[in-house]
Amino acid sequence: MLYADKRALETNLKVDLLAIREKELNFYVSNCQNIGTQAAMLSGFAFAGLMQPLPPEPEVLRVMFLMSTVSGLGLQLVTVITTTLLSMLAPGLALRGPDGAMHQAVDGMIDEYRLGFYTFILGLLAIHGAAISFVWLAFPVVEASILTTCICISLLMLYKYMRR
Repeated sequence: MLYADKRALETNLKVDLLAIREKELNFYVSNCQNIGTQAAMLSGFAFAGLMQPLPPEPEVLRVMFLMSTVSGLGLQLVTVITTTLLSMLAPGLALRGPDGAMHQAVDGMIDEYRLGFYTFILGLLAIHGAAISFVWLAFPVVEASILTTCICISLLMLYKYMRR
């Protein structure tokens, strides 16, 4: 009887632990889907930025704009692919994998989620850099200075929000 109680307790503990890991899995899947949606929207903005006619001078600003726009587009597309595959494959591993697959899926998802989040942030920074370059290409110095200050303030606010 004592052995049966011990086995029942171990089984209940495993079930409770799996329920907690399932909540973690659902949390990361939801976050991946949200980040992927935002990254898709930002990649659309970057693609639209490539369609803008640019003045021929100064060449340095044109190159900076194009490099940061293409970088932002590429990083956001990598984020979309990473988060989409992650939100599809990790739950599949957790459901259909061997014993212990739930822990492997959640632990792997945490690592890959960080990578997706970092590429999202880098892409967001590149798009902000493209916006600054475009402002200096399209507007006179006074307006460009004001708009650059606004973009830098938004970056500062984003940084402060992330640090909380």
